Amino acid sequence: MIQEIEALLAKKIGFEPNIIGSQKIAKAVETRRLYCGLTDSQSYLRKLQTTPQELEELIENIVVPETWFFRDRKPFELLVNYVISEWLPKHKNSTLRLLSAPCSTGEEPYSIAIALMNAGLLPHKFRIDAVDISKKALHKAAEGIYGKNSFRGGELPQKERYFQPSGEGFQIGATVRQTVNFMHGNLLEPVFLKGNKYDVIFCRNLLIYLSELASTQLMEGLDCLLIPNGLIFVGAAESGKVPGDRFVSVRQPFTFAYRKTEQSGKNLTLPSVAPKQNLSFLTKPTFTTKVVQRDGKLEQPQLDSLKQAFSRTQRVGETREGLLSPANSKTNPLSTELIKSKIGSLQSPISQPPSPIPELQIARKLADAGKLEEAASAGKTFLGKNPTSAEAYLLLGEVYQATGDDRQAEQHFQKALYLQPDCYEALTHLALLKQNRGDFAGAALIKQRIKRLENSQNLG
Repeated sequence: MIQEIEALLAKKIGFEPNIIGSQKIAKAVETRRLYCGLTDSQSYLRKLQTTPQELEELIENIVVPETWFFRDRKPFELLVNYVISEWLPKHKNSTLRLLSAPCSTGEEPYSIAIALMNAGLLPHKFRIDAVDISKKALHKAAEGIYGKNSFRGGELPQKERYFQPSGEGFQIGATVRQTVNFMHGNLLEPVFLKGNKYDVIFCRNLLIYLSELASTQLMEGLDCLLIPNGLIFVGAAESGKVPGDRFVSVRQPFTFAYRKTEQSGKNLTLPSVAPKQNLSFLTKPTFTTKVVQRDGKLEQPQLDSLKQAFSRTQRVGETREGLLSPANSKTNPLSTELIKSKIGSLQSPISQPPSPIPELQIARKLADAGKLEEAASAGKTFLGKNPTSAEAYLLLGEVYQATGDDRQAEQHFQKALYLQPDCYEALTHLALLKQNRGDFAGAALIKQRIKRLENSQNLG
């Protein structure tokens, strides 16, 4: 019955059961079955098939919001530069149209609004549609009340400008709330948002949970919604799912932004922003790379040799990740010379610290001793209690890689990057996996990303 329910979820919302985890789905099913007072899974499956409201309730139990204000700051820097340097001069009498999907509990669309307002864009000059499949998340987003967990990406130095104290934390101001239109819906529904057009789309950390078929369907839908030469932002682990025949990477580290190509095939670059313009409220981030220390090692290539190999970045696929337009283009990519403004700087996103947790240490020691099945079991148990641990996903990825299950390994490394985009070890493992299966272009993209991470640390 669980397999049939997983198939139903895959059909309705595109979720890949292997990525979400059968154990998590089974737990959610059991919770809802008991709540409905049904005696067995077969009865619950029939209810799911005939009651759309119950399917929504099950999805609510599976989807866990994981977001915060200004998560991964670089995309917001690029957005500000794009709007001020390119969009605004050409559309002085127009309204900037943006889509945030999935928007979860609202931190991302509100961050977009704050970024644009700080750049000098008046509230009536832009409109944000924010979409999610979870009604509970949308209800919280509409209320706009947030606790300290929503600010873990860094405290806003002028929080009082956008938030008012509330008994439960802080509430987003009415001026910001009025720029966001929250909508309930499924992005995989063909008619949903039909006829809408957007200049910028944020679709971060959804593709990672979808099957290949659903990912393709979603990107086709977003392609229709985005205007030619518009920008789309994806998550750190999702670059490989952006079709290269329709989108070209913007050459800015850690933005994971792509430009939709024109029908003619001509790809324009974003003009540079003059240093004298006071456009940005964010400063250069400091990336923290964590290397887990071990007494022993799994039987696989040494990370030191991988680091040396990856530093010799290949140019294969560079026009996708490294350049906005073909290598023979005479145009220049968008400059990131940004000036700190009166809102001040934000702290960089919190990386997972080296974990002193005994359960995870036990799992690591089991893996180092070659007891891979026991290590996997211990890692899964720990992850069930700590679903946002990048280190646990990294460990399980290494275990699956050592057992030869490259598919599961890649999924776990991607989840580690979802939680910690600058996780050096996850990047190196992913590059190795892609190279071993002959995906040299994909491996080259990750190698470029590793090189940029190394360069940013050296500059820092």
